[in-house]
Amino acid sequence: MKYHIENNTLLIKGNFEAISTGINGGMSKVSCIFNHSVTSDFEYKDPIEYVVNLAQLNDIKGKYFGLLTAVDMTNLCIEQNENMTVFVTAGITHPSPFKLKNIGTINIIIVSKIALSKGAMASAIITATEAKSLCLLDLGFDFLGTTTDAVVVAEDKTSSKNGDTITQYTGSYTEFGSDLIKSVKKCVCSSILKTHPEISTNLVD
Repeated sequence: MKYHIENNTLLIKGNFEAISTGINGGMSKVSCIFNHSVTSDFEYKDPIEYVVNLAQLNDIKGKYFGLLTAVDMTNLCIEQNENMTVFVTAGITHPSPFKLKNIGTINIIIVSKIALSKGAMASAIITATEAKSLCLLDLGFDFLGTTTDAVVVAEDKTSSKNGDTITQYTGSYTEFGSDLIKSVKKCVCSSILKTHPEISTNLVD
């Protein structure tokens, strides 16, 4: 796996088996996963067409999964451990005690270094969502996400840790799930506070 930011887009390239809840989501073998930052006044009648155009602009060959966010890529958080690499951009728009000027969404991309069954990949979406929700509650909010949040879970087929053993479970009490909870929660909180620095002065004890 290799990743970099170009044209306001996080590009993660490799050989992946992945599942996505995003715009062109589903389950597929993909060679690229990207997260693109749009302007806060972004309006587009056909998001799928917009994602296709982005793929062409970034010279992405083959199948891919793409996400969109109004969060600037400077507020991207990346966390790595033995089992995975987690990428998060997080912004929030929701009625709350805070006057938030930025709009955004919470996009979570998890690239596993170990082999996962299809069920485990789907379960990881639930575990990541639990972690996101824990972060929002810890920050004092009374909601568990925004209406446009997305999660991508990908198995890196070229990872050195990928062997014959396939992990079947990724719930919060498994080793993988525990690592996932910690990484996602840390990254969601970090990216939200970068995107909305005003929140840090209004945190609920």
